[in-house]
Amino acid sequence: MAPSNKYKNQESPMQPIRLGLVGYGKIAQDQHVPAILANPAFTLVSVATQGQPCAGVQNFKSLTELLENGPQVDAIAFCTPPQGRFALVQQAIAAGKHVLVEKPPCATLGEAMELVNQVHEQGVTGLFAWHSRYAPGIETARDWLATRTLESVKIEWKEDVRKWHPGQTWIWQPGGLGVFDPGINALSIVTHLLPLQLFVESAELRVPDNCQSPIAADIKMSDARHLDIRAEFDFDHGQNELWSIEIRCAEGVLRLDNGGALLSIDGVRQTVAEEGEYTVVYRHFQQLIVGKKSDLDLQPLRLVADSFFVGSRVLVAPFYD
Repeated sequence: MAPSNKYKNQESPMQPIRLGLVGYGKIAQDQHVPAILANPAFTLVSVATQGQPCAGVQNFKSLTELLENGPQVDAIAFCTPPQGRFALVQQAIAAGKHVLVEKPPCATLGEAMELVNQVHEQGVTGLFAWHSRYAPGIETARDWLATRTLESVKIEWKEDVRKWHPGQTWIWQPGGLGVFDPGINALSIVTHLLPLQLFVESAELRVPDNCQSPIAADIKMSDARHLDIRAEFDFDHGQNELWSIEIRCAEGVLRLDNGGALLSIDGVRQTVAEEGEYTVVYRHFQQLIVGKKSDLDLQPLRLVADSFFVGSRVLVAPFYD
């Protein structure tokens, strides 16, 4: 199959979009900043961080300082933990800035819903950046599935928290989501691939007895047509991470591996686009700003909230980083 990418290049505005960044941790350093610097539609002019500074731009201790004392910005990208992020994004929206919000957008569904309202009320552009939706194989997979009869979905999303989130204790605190922090990436993919809204039927959340958030979860989901969807999330899996989604159809089996970077149909590897997720995320953000539109989907966060709402809680052995 030929690769598909609906987020292809469009004409950039005359002047680069002046961008501020709030939060300069691992995800900002590894993904956001390289993608921003590689995109001529943006210029990174300032960073708000309480940790190490970002080289080559003005750094500030807070968003307030950035807005009051920094160079003019048109848009702000948020890479802080979800706890406490709502007030920061709200402040930027009130200041008339376009906002890109790293996943999960907020600590609660209610906060995220209110941000959607405020983006529309203020007339700015907003993007909840479900970055896994922009993995190379996703759009090709979506095109193939559009004409198939779905039978079942199996999700396995397993990794080592010590490798991917070293020392990030906020993940285990209330609002940190635990294993749903990576697991929500899988949910963002399946809600993009499947035609109907999904809902959670049951869930088992395994929580270390010294933490507030689950280290593993098994989830059973469905849709209005009773599609069987099973997910297994594990945050203590070891070094060989497993990020796969297998969708069985009457016409064949589609499988995404490596978080959507690899696509196979009936065991045959497919040709897909080669761009990185965040390269496409920022291109999409630029296109939304130019088009005066927003992309603020809440479905992945709703499924997480529903999993906590209906899920049984099972205490397991303590976790130590």
